[in-house]
Amino acid sequence: FNEDRMTQISFEFFSPKTITAAFSLSRTAKTLAGFAPQFSSVTCSKDPAKTLDTLQALRQTGLGRLHAHVTCATQKPAELTAYLKAAQSAGAKGLIALRGDDEPEGLDVLDLIACAKQNTMQKIFVTAYPEVHPLAQSTKSDLDWLKRKQDAGATAAITQFFFHTDFFLRFRDKAADQGITLPIIPGILPVQNWTATQAMARSCGTSIAPDLAEGFARAEREGRAEMMAIAQGSELCDILIQYGAEHLHFYTMNRAEVVSAICTALGKARKQSLRRVA
Repeated sequence: FNEDRMTQISFEFFSPKTITAAFSLSRTAKTLAGFAPQFSSVTCSKDPAKTLDTLQALRQTGLGRLHAHVTCATQKPAELTAYLKAAQSAGAKGLIALRGDDEPEGLDVLDLIACAKQNTMQKIFVTAYPEVHPLAQSTKSDLDWLKRKQDAGATAAITQFFFHTDFFLRFRDKAADQGITLPIIPGILPVQNWTATQAMARSCGTSIAPDLAEGFARAEREGRAEMMAIAQGSELCDILIQYGAEHLHFYTMNRAEVVSAICTALGKARKQSLRRVA
């Protein structure tokens, strides 16, 4: 890891469903804020109001600029502008525009981008898929859609998580060949629970090589799953940095331990707040 490269990091959180989960998120946020992320994002709950509540709760935690996920599936066209203004009032400086898992309600991502620009959102992130979006007809059509999002005004893209760097590096090269010039930030999913991780990978088309699956299965049997997760995540990030990645976006799953260990392994020193030191 070369500190001179100044690799940026950012974190993603989701809205807690219980009081206990809310306290857990607060502890996680305070821990990860010490790594001085460039920004942090809050995913879109099925009830978008919960996203606003979480933004409000996190705005004083030192997590960098906050961005709200907004999905076509959870917004009605007539209500979008009002929701974006509410997100800004709750602390959001930008948004991450997504289609969403459910059927969109008359919106597409280009509508979200246009509305964000009209409401002077500072940053407009979109998603990208190193292994091709599950609904895309082809790799080319997937890249064409990313180019359209860039042309509409997106300022950066964050990828779906992946476990093998070749997927990201090939995708980045193909995107460049397609005239895509916006920054493409690799999305990193540190493994918190291998069974849950496999389920997420199946649902979004993320490949897991047999040797990686066997490695995690063996680590779980031997009681060293967290050690394996830290080693695997650190190696993945280190290779990406070696190949020019200037920013890494961590899907934290609202837990700090593995994410924190990976950031430390990459040379990111966690700063203690003055209040805690005093």
